[in-house]
Amino acid sequence: MIKTVIIDDEAHCIDRILSLINQHPNTFNVLETLNSVEEALKTVPKLQPDLVFLDIKINSKTGFDFLQELDDINFKIIFTTAFDKYAIKAFKFSAFDYLLKPIDSNDFNDVIKRIKTSLKHKNIEHQLQNLFKNLKVSGKKVITIPSLTGFETLKVENITHLEADTSYTHIFTLNSKFMVSKPIKFYEELLADNNFFKTHKSYLINLEHVNKYFKGKQSYVVMSNNEKVPISIRRREEFLKQFP
Repeated sequence: MIKTVIIDDEAHCIDRILSLINQHPNTFNVLETLNSVEEALKTVPKLQPDLVFLDIKINSKTGFDFLQELDDINFKIIFTTAFDKYAIKAFKFSAFDYLLKPIDSNDFNDVIKRIKTSLKHKNIEHQLQNLFKNLKVSGKKVITIPSLTGFETLKVENITHLEADTSYTHIFTLNSKFMVSKPIKFYEELLADNNFFKTHKSYLINLEHVNKYFKGKQSYVVMSNNEKVPISIRRREEFLKQFP
């Protein structure tokens, strides 16, 4: 069973998580429910949970305050939060699971499925460092992508382009290629504020890495890693506006 702790300052939110947990018999062992950062800092290290449901705003403090005070983090985290567009984008960049309040049962079930398959990779110190970087507006963004042994991090500035492959996406950097089990639409939304442009239904490019443009009936660009990326006819005019 998954040894679980819930940290939230609102009783009705704790009750909601408990009710959803109860729909998964023989899956969770809820060790404790806590409602303050101070209490969590005293209790969680002793309990050594596998999983923590962590609220973002906890009274006058935050879940991030709790994480930054811990000496060792060896448990999975599911963030719970009211809608915060900026924080949610940071979670996505860093590949952290999160649940929006009020928590939907289908969203909960989807997250739990992912957690069950990744519990053995519980050391998340590096992943948290990326999250804290991504929460800083001035910081250079990194994307965390899953791998067979855990995860890898990619600097967004080093990504040249992305290519759709049904429900998967190929991510190209200056000298590597990665395949992730997310559709390109996910990355289109994630990278919307990072100078990426959709040249074609199956391609998303980093405009900073465009080396050459070739016009014609089948126009295309050559990226800084020498890969060719097509530009659809309907996207061509908008693409050229990016280079006045």
